[in-house]
Amino acid sequence: MSQSMPQRPTTRALLGTMALVLFLTIYVLLATVVAGQVLPTAGGVAEFFYYAIAGLAWVPIAGLIIKWMYSR
Repeated sequence: MSQSMPQRPTTRALLGTMALVLFLTIYVLLATVVAGQVLPTAGGVAEFFYYAIAGLAWVPIAGLIIKWMYSR
């Protein structure tokens, strides 16, 4: 039985990881600024919906980046 050597990460995976970290950093900062500007004057229902939408809005874009990373 031969043991297979672990595969080295590809350049695409490295670039995708860097893009994902950059995107999430910018997204979090932007969402925080928007929350600080809008939410102090909004009611509890608006706060709930903002956090629900902002908490999930990054997922499709991150999914596209991950899909690109692992496509061949």
